[in-house]
Amino acid sequence: MNRRKNGLLFGVTVITGILFSSVLVFSHDDDEAEENIPAAEKSLTNTQATDSIYAVINENYQSVRHIFEYSCFDCHSSFTSYPWYYNIPGINGMIDEDVAEALEHFDLTKDFPFISEHSQLDLLVDIKKEISSGDMPLMSYRTMHWGRLIEDEKQDSVFEWIDSSITLLKSIE
Repeated sequence: MNRRKNGLLFGVTVITGILFSSVLVFSHDDDEAEENIPAAEKSLTNTQATDSIYAVINENYQSVRHIFEYSCFDCHSSFTSYPWYYNIPGINGMIDEDVAEALEHFDLTKDFPFISEHSQLDLLVDIKKEISSGDMPLMSYRTMHWGRLIEDEKQDSVFEWIDSSITLLKSIE
């Protein structure tokens, strides 16, 4: 727990330094000085800040990744572990459809940032909502895979990671 908090504190410190230095670069009293900064350079600096924040979020994600692996990866990644009943005619089609639909929403295969059509911020808000409501993993999945619901300490850890990630993402909006 302390290592995770220390890592998060380090990540927030690094990001704060990056953002502060970016503010210093772009905070000029003289409007002409800001106009002299090429748009490509501004874009590059913003991209570097975003990439740095994503790197910190991904590093912190590693501490909760095992929870996602256990409860989410069968549907939301390319690491699907098919159950013994997958070979029953008709069942495999249902499972394939569920996995395909889940991957349309988001894909955890390559860690953070997750593959999705939605912004990472919106996606994290949605993930937290789905977990807190008990809607994910789906009941149809949980009936054959007991213990996959994210609750108690696991939920606390995931929500702590989501909340700190949301804070970092909001800092670059």
